[in-house]
Amino acid sequence: MSDELKTRSLADCVVLLALAELSTEEEAPAHTGEVRRVCDEAVEEMDGDTLGSVSEAEVNRALNRLEADDHVVAEPSDGTSAVGKGRPRFVLEADLPAVVSSLAADDRVAELAAELETSL
Repeated sequence: MSDELKTRSLADCVVLLALAELSTEEEAPAHTGEVRRVCDEAVEEMDGDTLGSVSEAEVNRALNRLEADDHVVAEPSDGTSAVGKGRPRFVLEADLPAVVSSLAADDRVAELAAELETSL
């Protein structure tokens, strides 16, 4: 898994770490807005110049790519949004420690992953 994750964009890796963090806090599955909030916190810790900020659209695209590659699963929402559409909630498909360990080997996000590894 680590080789495959190393080829992911930085945004994909940050989104995976955000979902991993939400999982450790038992807040997963999470919708895009919740994932973005955690991504923003991670970007601040990393050094905002590296990634800048992560828009909700970018998080959504990353989640869709990760779902297509079977790293995350979209679960239907219990309720509907104001426009009547359900907002999917995402959860890691792979084993949480394996994902975090793989990301810890990626220099771009190693520090964040190492912090998360200590809470597993």
